[in-house]
Amino acid sequence: MSSFDEFLAQCHDALAHQGNGDSAPFLSLWAHDGTPTIMAAVGGYQKGFEEISSVLSGVSQTLDWDGFEPETLAIGVGDDLAFTVELERMSRTVDGAPEEMTVRATQVYRREDGSWKVIHRHGDVLSPYSVKW
Repeated sequence: MSSFDEFLAQCHDALAHQGNGDSAPFLSLWAHDGTPTIMAAVGGYQKGFEEISSVLSGVSQTLDWDGFEPETLAIGVGDDLAFTVELERMSRTVDGAPEEMTVRATQVYRREDGSWKVIHRHGDVLSPYSVKW
């Protein structure tokens, strides 16, 4: 298993924690300078670790998904940059009824001092579409 494969498995585990109220594992995987960006499913965008930390911490406190299953649609890994395009399926039970949500997520990663770090995330909720032309 490559170092990127190991990092991606760690990232998936951290995202499961993010969806269940604990942002710390996912935040630990981000570049901690002013360069990373996020366009989170909650809207808007943030730049720099401080802004990203604020939005991810706030969002995670509102989440209580207990199931997380990523599906990698595309992946590219170079020497110092990588990306993934994934569907992130989350599930939970509310008042005895199952609930599910799928997020479309694109992430970009950079190798820093021999370790991979998240430098960009764009996520939004997958929803049905209808063409209106």
